[in-house]
Amino acid sequence: MKPTTTALLTTAAIGCLARKATGPADLNDCRVQAWVRAQDLSPDAISHGDLRIKVAPLCADQIASVTLRLQLDEFSEVKYLRRGAVLPEIRTADNQTKPEVSDFWGFEPVAENQVLYDYSAYDKAMSDPDRWVVKAEERMAWATEVTLFDNNPDLSHPRVTPFIVVSPAVNHPPAVHNYRSWSVAQPIMQHSFSHLGYHYTAVVKFTDGRSTDIPAGHTNFVPTYSVPSSETPFTWNATFESRERDNSDLPAIKKRLADRERCLPEALRSVFIADVTLEEGNVLQRGESARAIYLHQGAKDMFSGQAVKGKVTIRATNGSTTMSDISVSLKTVKNNHWAAEQATTSGDKQFYTTYERWSFDEVISVDSESPVFKEEGQSNYISNRRSPSKGLITASKPYFDFKLQVPENIVPDFSSYYGSAQVALNLELGVVYSRDVADCIEGIDRINNTYTPVGKRRATTWSRMLHLTATVPLVVLGDISARPVEHYLNPGVRSPAIFASQKDVVLPLPPSHPVIVEESFANTSSRLLRSDGTFDPIQSHRAFFANPFGRNGGAGKNISDPYARYLTGSYAGLLWRKKVIALERGILPAEKSELQNQDDSQYQFAVAP
Repeated sequence: MKPTTTALLTTAAIGCLARKATGPADLNDCRVQAWVRAQDLSPDAISHGDLRIKVAPLCADQIASVTLRLQLDEFSEVKYLRRGAVLPEIRTADNQTKPEVSDFWGFEPVAENQVLYDYSAYDKAMSDPDRWVVKAEERMAWATEVTLFDNNPDLSHPRVTPFIVVSPAVNHPPAVHNYRSWSVAQPIMQHSFSHLGYHYTAVVKFTDGRSTDIPAGHTNFVPTYSVPSSETPFTWNATFESRERDNSDLPAIKKRLADRERCLPEALRSVFIADVTLEEGNVLQRGESARAIYLHQGAKDMFSGQAVKGKVTIRATNGSTTMSDISVSLKTVKNNHWAAEQATTSGDKQFYTTYERWSFDEVISVDSESPVFKEEGQSNYISNRRSPSKGLITASKPYFDFKLQVPENIVPDFSSYYGSAQVALNLELGVVYSRDVADCIEGIDRINNTYTPVGKRRATTWSRMLHLTATVPLVVLGDISARPVEHYLNPGVRSPAIFASQKDVVLPLPPSHPVIVEESFANTSSRLLRSDGTFDPIQSHRAFFANPFGRNGGAGKNISDPYARYLTGSYAGLLWRKKVIALERGILPAEKSELQNQDDSQYQFAVAP
C-alpha cells in the first residue's frame, strides 16, 4: 500500500496542531495526539499493539477516520571529493599577532612560539560544489496501513484500539541508536552516514477533506539466526598498527607526525604481533535480557549472558619501543558500503569509509530504555557493559587472559541496503619509547613538578606512549531459530502487514516494493556544504565552548534533514512493556480481564515468505 502524501506536523508532545481554516467556529487549533505501544517485530510472527488517539473536544466531531501506517525507511548521505579535485594548502598567516588570554575565554593562551596559519581558503573549500560531490537518498523498504477508526468515530474522549502486525519468515534489520559524528566547530569534510527506522504514523482525515500525518512512535525488528556451529577454540594472529584518523592537511598534525617520524623512525620501532585464542570460538550470542534478569533473578546477576574468554600473547621484533599495557574490548565495526562505493567509483580513492569505523551503537530495545524497570532508590543498573578488560604486559609476561560479557543490546551482525555492522574484538596496545625521543619531539605533553630540577622538564611515561590496535573478527548472533528465514534484500520477499485483528489477516502477505527517492541537491548541499565553522584550532576551540551542543544536534536549524524524523516519537516497545507491568501489578484493573481472555504475547505465525 502506498502512503498518502501529506504535510508532516509535529510537536514536542508527539502531537499535531491541525490547522482548520473554515468551520462553524473558524477553528484554528484542533489538537490531535496519537501514540502507539506495541511489541517489536520478528520474522514469522504476530506482534500486538495499541493505538491511542486523543482529540481536543472543540473539534472531536471533525474527524472522519484514523488510519495507522507502519513503514521501514532507510537513509544515507555522502560527501566526497570530485575526481581531480585538490584542497588548497594551509599557509602561514601574514599577521602573527597572538590572541589575548581574554579572547580565549579563560583557556590557556597560544604559546609564544606558536606559528599562526590562515585557514580561510581551506575552510571555504569545504563548501565549494566544484570540489565536492554530495548526495543523499531514502529507501522506503515497505509500508503497510489499516484504518482503525472510521465513519466519523466518536472521539470526544481518548480512544484506544488494538491492532496486529503479521511478519513473514523474512529477516529485516534491527534499528540502532545512531548519531552523526560531525565536529561541532569545524566544516564537514569527507563524510558518510546511514540510518534506518520503523515508524508508526497516524493518518488523520477530517470531515472537510483535509488530512495530516501524526508521528505516533517507532518500533524495531528482532532478526533471528541459524543455530551456531559447535564451540571450538578459535585462533587468530594480527599485527598491531597505528589507527590514527587525523587529517594530515592540518599544520599541527603535519608537524606532530613529522616530528615523530624524525625522532622515532617507523623502521626503528618494534613490530608487535598478537596471537589470540578464544576458548569457545568466535561465534557468540548476545547476553540474556537485562529485563529478564531483573524480573526473574531480582537483578542480582547482571552478567549472565555469553562471555568471550581467551588469551592474547604478544610477540615483538627487536626495536626501540617496548610494550606496556593492553586493553581488550568489544566494538561494532560499521561500514557504509553504499557511500564508500559512491566515492571510490567516482575517483575518491582515499574516502575514509573504506576503512572500518568503530561505534558504540546499541540496538533500540526495552533493555536500553531502562527507566521502566528502575525502582525508587535503585541505581541505573542497565548499562552499555562493554567496559574493556585491561592489564599490564611485559617481555617477561607477554600474555593476558581476558573475559568479556556480550551485552544483550549489542548490534548483531547484519547487512542492510546502505550499510552493515559486525562486532570485533578490539585489542589496544600501549607501547613506550625513550625519554630521549620524548625530548626530541617538540610540543609533547610534559608535567613540571617540584622534583624536577630548575630549567628541566620531566616527561611522564604516559606522555611517551604510542597506541596501537589490532582486531579479531567475531560473529555475534541475536535470537536463534531453527526455522529458515530469508534476508529482506532477497528478490521477491514478502513484507510485514498490519491488520485490525487476526480475523482480518489476508494471505499471502504483500510483496516488498522498495521505493528510492534521491534528496534534492539544494537540501543536501545546505546540510553538507555549509560554510560555517573553521579548522583553525584557536577559533574552533572557542566556538566549541560557545556552542557545546553543536548545530542543533548535528543538523542545524531550518535545514532540511530526512534523518531528523527518524528520532520522532516514543519507542513503542517501552510503552508496551509499561502496559504489561501495569497489568501485572493491577494498576490497570479494567484491562486485566482482557489480558486473561486473550493471548497477548508475541507468537509464531506460519506464513509463506
